[in-house]
Amino acid sequence: MVSRCMIIFENSCKTKATFKTFAGILKAFLNWSKLDHESVLNLETTKLEETLQDYVLYLKRRVNDGQLSPNSIPDIMAGIFKYLKSNRVKFDKESIVQLYPDRVKLGGGRAITDDEIRKLLNFAGIRETSIIHILSATAPRPEAISNLKMKDIKEYPDGFTKLVLYSGDFKHETTTFLHPEATHALNQYLNYRKDKGEKLTDESFVFVNMLRKKNNSSNKMLVMTLQSNMRHVFDEAGIKKVKQGNRYDLAIFNGFRKRFATRLQLSNKITESAIQCFMDHTGYLSGNYRKPTDDELFREYKKVASELMISKEFQLSLELEESKKINVEEKDKRIEQLESTVNHLEVMLHQLTKKLS
Repeated sequence: MVSRCMIIFENSCKTKATFKTFAGILKAFLNWSKLDHESVLNLETTKLEETLQDYVLYLKRRVNDGQLSPNSIPDIMAGIFKYLKSNRVKFDKESIVQLYPDRVKLGGGRAITDDEIRKLLNFAGIRETSIIHILSATAPRPEAISNLKMKDIKEYPDGFTKLVLYSGDFKHETTTFLHPEATHALNQYLNYRKDKGEKLTDESFVFVNMLRKKNNSSNKMLVMTLQSNMRHVFDEAGIKKVKQGNRYDLAIFNGFRKRFATRLQLSNKITESAIQCFMDHTGYLSGNYRKPTDDELFREYKKVASELMISKEFQLSLELEESKKINVEEKDKRIEQLESTVNHLEVMLHQLTKKLS
């Protein structure tokens, strides 16, 4: 039977993934302290604070031995603090936090380059090719890709595609877009599945495990599988990653997100608010007051779409189409101005004629 304190703990966590992570952290702490879920809650305040301090000192020894990153200690303690807080245990948190070691610079700090993406595409299968293009075009997190369904994608004008990431999640649901190059890659993958006899419905997952049967749509590609497959493509392509501490300078998914954010910010073509929407970032009150429409977001995305593309051919094609539209719009505007001038002259001529008559 699950104890009440764990039920409270689980329900205080925002997601199942968070609870699973925090529960593992709590279990490690309890094993180390030789306490259980109930007894740690009943410790006298001073004894609890000393136990938590001793655990931080133990973790710091593991840091010194190279078994742990100093940056992970606040995250570890956050899981323990969450358990205690959810069960209304009060203690001097600052007396524990002051023992934390200084943070160090982490790996995964650079963005993936276009040349590296081209190398990946040379070694990727049809499914991974589509995923790489989506990562290049809009840089979603891996869990967003894993949970994407056919009902979350929609054709948009000029060869673009609208994506709704985290569909149904009030906090994280995000509207973003794929440019024509990424749309082409996605359609090739979906058509491949259809050609294999698979029937795609609104509830079908966009990315599934390798096709072993005709009706494979419910067999979604898990985050673990997605990460493993992308690591394999990186290794096959020979993408060089430099070790920095326990990590590398190039993180697989964050490398794409850094490239995406950097291109948008350096372009100076779209608003900071639009960038935050596309990145699924929230600032103070922004989630409550920033509510752009899909069409407004689409207009912003189109301004930087060519800068996110990998293929020069697709870039030039899109830029040419946009140039033609601008020319047509300018001609239409000039015609409107001329018509307005003519109408104004006709009114003046009519008034002059009346005066003379």
